[in-house]
Amino acid sequence: MNDKIILISDSFVDDFVGGAALNDEEIYKLLSERFDVTKIKSRYLYEGFILENLDSFFIISNFFGVSPAIRDLIQRKCRYSLYCHDYKFVAHTNPAVYTNFAVPPNELINVSFHKDACRIICQTQFQKDIYDLNLKCPDKTTNFSGNLWSEEHLKRLGSLEEVEKNNKHAIIDSKYPQKGVKESVRYCEENKLEYDIIGDPDYSKFLEILSFYSTLVFHPLTPETCCRIILEAKMMGLKTITNNLIGASYEDWYDQNGKELRDYMKNKRETFADFISEIRRDES
Repeated sequence: MNDKIILISDSFVDDFVGGAALNDEEIYKLLSERFDVTKIKSRYLYEGFILENLDSFFIISNFFGVSPAIRDLIQRKCRYSLYCHDYKFVAHTNPAVYTNFAVPPNELINVSFHKDACRIICQTQFQKDIYDLNLKCPDKTTNFSGNLWSEEHLKRLGSLEEVEKNNKHAIIDSKYPQKGVKESVRYCEENKLEYDIIGDPDYSKFLEILSFYSTLVFHPLTPETCCRIILEAKMMGLKTITNNLIGASYEDWYDQNGKELRDYMKNKRETFADFISEIRRDES
C-alpha cells in the first residue's frame, strides 16, 4: 500500500457547512500533513478512478451518493474504512424509532459494505454500541471518542467563553424535525424557562449569538453520534439540557467544560493521524 489516502463524502464544506463537513475537512487537513490525500465527492466516483487507486487506502464518510456498482467495486477491490456520522445500516438512519435501537433484520441495509470495511470508525461508545447491536461485528468497530475542530475554531470557542451570559435558554432553529425544536420548546414552556429560538446561516455568526446564552436546550429525535453543537456550547461555557440521545454524554470526558474540553479535543486532533496510521498498518 502506498502513502495515498482517498477521502470520499457526499459533500464537503464548499457545498454545505454542517458538522459532518466541518469534521471531514479536518480529516483532510490533518491527514494531508502526513499522507498524499485526495478528497472526492461520492457522486463523482467512477470505475476508472477506483481502479487507478487500488493501492490507496480509502476513508469513506457519507456515501449516499455512491452508486451500487461503485460501492460493489470498492467492496471487492479496495482497502477502506468507514467514518460514520450517522447510521447507514437503516434507510432512514434513525434506529431510535425501534425498541432499544434494534433494527428488524429485514430492514437492515448496507450490511456487507460495513462488515467488509477494515474498520467502522465511530465517534462515541454510544454509537459503537448501536452499530454492534445491529451489525454484530464488534471487532470491526472502533471508538474514536471525539470529534475534530481546527485550531482556529477551538481558539474562537475559547474567546466566546469570555462573553457575558444573559441567563436565558437558547433553542437552535432548524427545518429538520429530527433536531427536536418543538420538543425543546415544549420542555422550556413546561418548565417555565425563558428561551429564544436562534439561528443564522453564517455558522460563525450563529456561534457568536449562542455564546451570549447561559444554557442550550437540545432534544433531538435521532441518536446524535457525538453531537458537535452540544460540545461547542460546553466549550463556550454554556450549560446544556438535553435527552439520552447525545452520544458524547456517554463518554468519560463529557463532564468537562470550557478550556478543559477544548484541550481534550485539541489532543484528539493532534493524535488523529496516528489513529488512522494504526488502522492502515493493521490492514496492510
